[in-house]
Amino acid sequence: ARRLAAPTPTPARALVTPAGSRHGAVAATSPAQPVALQTKPYSRAELELLPPHALGAVQDFEVGAPGIGSVLWAGCTDLRLLLHELPRLVIFAPRAVEVYPDGCRKPAVGHELNKRAMVSLLSVLPLHKRTGQALTDERSCALFEEKLRRKLAASDTRAEHISWDKHSGKWTFSVDHF
Repeated sequence: ARRLAAPTPTPARALVTPAGSRHGAVAATSPAQPVALQTKPYSRAELELLPPHALGAVQDFEVGAPGIGSVLWAGCTDLRLLLHELPRLVIFAPRAVEVYPDGCRKPAVGHELNKRAMVSLLSVLPLHKRTGQALTDERSCALFEEKLRRKLAASDTRAEHISWDKHSGKWTFSVDHF
């Protein structure tokens, strides 16, 4: 399973333990809770009505969780076998997303959702270790963005940092596959 999570010092279930920093030492998510998924360019209800040939070639498919983030698969994505499985295959938590969690059938690289994608996670901000308040000074923000870059470089998936907005906390990166 590919768990992609931002570093944060808040207490929660640890997914990965990157090298420590003065602002926090674990990448974590809150305990897993069901999150309502939204899809684009069609809603879940609209996807249900598509004929099989159209469901086999959905252009620029995106799955998101409001206030948490999204994953966009550019180009054509075959959803014929995935439509009813999406809530089990793509799991969002604050500052994290997991695609094909343990126990799910994972297709070969390049097929279904196991292909190149653009991930955006929201509210990924450096937090003060004791107070949990967002740090906004230039030095803290620069260190945090470097930590995000290192986290991707150290992951076992080929991922590339695209951007991080220090004001909104939106972190965008691409992955070759899950």
